[in-house]
Amino acid sequence: MRRFSRNAIMRVLPILIFLGLSAGFLTACGESAGQSEPASHPATAKPVRVAPVTRTDTLRQYALTGVTRAANRATLAFQVSGNLSKRPVNIGDRVEPGQLIAELSNPEAGPQADAARARLSELNTRLAQAERDLTRVENLFEQEAATRQELESARASRDALQASRDNARAQLSRSTRTLDETRIKSPVEGTVDRVLFEPGEFVPAGQPVVSLSGGGLTEVEIGVPENLIDSVEVGQPATLRLPLFEGRTVSGRVSEFASASTGAGQLFPVVITLDAGQSLRAGLTVEWLLDATQPQRLTVPVTAVVSPGGSGQPRVYRVVDGRATAVPVKLGAIMDENVIVEGELEAGQSIIVAGLNNITDGRPVEVLP
Repeated sequence: MRRFSRNAIMRVLPILIFLGLSAGFLTACGESAGQSEPASHPATAKPVRVAPVTRTDTLRQYALTGVTRAANRATLAFQVSGNLSKRPVNIGDRVEPGQLIAELSNPEAGPQADAARARLSELNTRLAQAERDLTRVENLFEQEAATRQELESARASRDALQASRDNARAQLSRSTRTLDETRIKSPVEGTVDRVLFEPGEFVPAGQPVVSLSGGGLTEVEIGVPENLIDSVEVGQPATLRLPLFEGRTVSGRVSEFASASTGAGQLFPVVITLDAGQSLRAGLTVEWLLDATQPQRLTVPVTAVVSPGGSGQPRVYRVVDGRATAVPVKLGAIMDENVIVEGELEAGQSIIVAGLNNITDGRPVEVLP
């Protein structure tokens, strides 16, 4: 066996001690790493303050848009089709009741009406003469100066002319009606605000040609979504704002309210008539500031809502058996210091409103008074 000198042993001893200490340190680290577990919640409870979940009616103001129009208005159309031959009015023109607005081309209607009118005039003249002749013959017959045959002949002539006159009157009525159907006259005093056809164009029957706005009151038709219809009734006051006129407001009342929408998923038409003395020019954009009460909704203090990472699912923390329990929520409108929420919450449950820093799901908490 090889023997080492004392000096050699003394030279390697520090190296052996260093290696032994290093091996022990590494073994201890390995054991520590192998025995490590996820950190548990701190044993001490975190002090927090709580507030109850509340259920309340919510009042919100909605801005619904519409366009002003004259309350007294008319949309004019022909009852028959034809080519537009004349439209002597333009947008902005003032018109009087009975004034010609537009006319269709019908070369035969005018002459037919004139002929029927002349025929009726002629028959009226002849009938008047036949009445006088009959009266004269009746007098002569009473004086025995005329025969019964002459009397009957005069009566027959008078009756025939009466029948012809009645037929001519009916013909004139038909011709006049035909002529009237080719003409549109203003039913009101007002202003032309739209023209939809130009002379020479074909106009289908019933198609609007000209629209008029009469004087007097102004109204607005506004579409109301179905979730707000319970907040509308005829006669209720309405405040209208003009967004393009520095927020100027005018007042009115709901005058008409449709009980049904114009179709599935459509809006419900509501007509608001402005108060007297607050009339506006037709065609202005206005906003109806509608205060609507929503059904009872759950609300929590704004300070109770946290959003992990600033962009995660918003949540609140309930206190259940002394621990914080996370409840994801969907946020609604903010009302003062509260916010509407939807989630697995009930009115009266306690939620944490202070002490939320470093709070985690399941962490023990101590509710402060």
